[in-house]
Amino acid sequence: MSSAALEAQGMEIKIGNGASPEVFTAIPEIKTFSGPSGSAAVIDVTDLSSAAKEKRMGLADEGQLSFTVNYIPTDIQHMALREARATREETNFKMVFTDDSPSTTWSFSAFVTGFAVSGAVDNVVEANVTLEITEAITES
Repeated sequence: MSSAALEAQGMEIKIGNGASPEVFTAIPEIKTFSGPSGSAAVIDVTDLSSAAKEKRMGLADEGQLSFTVNYIPTDIQHMALREARATREETNFKMVFTDDSPSTTWSFSAFVTGFAVSGAVDNVVEANVTLEITEAITES
């Protein structure tokens, strides 16, 4: 049986323009991504009559999505990411996977909390972008 694993090559992270209706455009030159890194708190509900620890799951926190791009200062989407960080505006994003048509899409709002530019000898200029997801991710 062949694997049904998804290829990362061809995935897209899109940024919304805030208009109505909102238009999403792929962020170009993404090299790597990591996340979302969601988790949830664990609530201890143990009492004196408990025979062992008793726990409940707290609210979900979708965490962060980080990615690295080949940085292009004049690119509209790269400028939009920097602007969203500078203005502290919540922005809508979509993460589009490479599965069969229709592709799985995760939609979410986030703050751009990091946009760090770096470079090195014998390399290109990159930007490491961090998104702090502000609500539940919806899948379509």
